[in-house]
Amino acid sequence: MYEARLSRVKLRCCWAGSASRLALISFLLVVSVCLLSSPVAAGQGSNQGETAIVFYADPRVEASIWPLLVDVFHSEVAHEESDYPLPEDVELVRASSLAQGQEFGRIIEVRLIGRCDVVEQAYRPMQRGPLGWVLQVSGEIQPFIFVNCARLAQFLDPATLGMSEQQRSEAMARAISRVAIHEWIHIDAQTARHEDHGIRQAELSSGDLTTAAGAGGR
Repeated sequence: MYEARLSRVKLRCCWAGSASRLALISFLLVVSVCLLSSPVAAGQGSNQGETAIVFYADPRVEASIWPLLVDVFHSEVAHEESDYPLPEDVELVRASSLAQGQEFGRIIEVRLIGRCDVVEQAYRPMQRGPLGWVLQVSGEIQPFIFVNCARLAQFLDPATLGMSEQQRSEAMARAISRVAIHEWIHIDAQTARHEDHGIRQAELSSGDLTTAAGAGGR
């Protein structure tokens, strides 16, 4: 169990177009509660050498984007190997499908906030804020990733206008995967450092998040 005073909690984020962190202050009280408990055990059992990426999300994600997300996430992890060696033995798991007492060697929890499908919507100014973030407690980056799907969908809307429903779903799955992997690298490397290119940039454009690997966007 983790216990931390709010004054000792720091955040590391993936932003869309802004490096300011002031907008995150309002999240601290809610997010810190997520550190207090986890429904998944780790360290013993038949999967003790495996890393599990456990996704918590609105139930509609399972029907609209989950199968795509699994495929895209694995392909993105394989592609990222060229820049950063993430664990190869990884399994994506829906929190709703976890069995009682199921165990893994390491757990990374990903909280998808809001709807995770991209519907065509009327333009409205986008408020400043992060697309994804993690927490740093007492100098250690914790294994919890937060992805703001509602903000991500709004951010991607101009780039997905004119796409089919399938294309928009693929774009969203790729964007969720890249934001989650960006934050996962912070956790795995235990550093807040960013790079000046690729998925590890502090600020990512819609093209960075949605362009297929090898298509000139990465």
